[in-house]
Amino acid sequence: MREFEHRRKVRKILSSPWVLLPLAVILFFLIRGTWNIYVKNRDSAVELRLSKERLVRLEERQRTLSTGIEKLNTESGIEAEIRDRFQMAKEGEQAIVIVDTPDRPVQLPLSEESFLQKIWNFFTIR
Repeated sequence: MREFEHRRKVRKILSSPWVLLPLAVILFFLIRGTWNIYVKNRDSAVELRLSKERLVRLEERQRTLSTGIEKLNTESGIEAEIRDRFQMAKEGEQAIVIVDTPDRPVQLPLSEESFLQKIWNFFTIR
């Protein structure tokens, strides 16, 4: 009988507001901390993905620049770059410049119907 009373007394103490309120506060802070860690983990995963993509782009640019530098280290590469940038030719060579024909301007109608003319034309039969 004493054991039964002891259990009831312990259950009554554990279910009292003086015990449940601090437990609820502790639970709130644990959940909040867990949520903050989850958000930071998710943000870190996004940042990691963006960093990997940036690394791939930078590696591709490095390969492109290295190829360009190797090309400029040769005599023919330097000559080709000078010809492209400054449109120069060697002595005895002639440069040919191809000029595109200018685009013809689009002919707009000479007179456009006014709003009232459009209404008149809508109701009249032509």
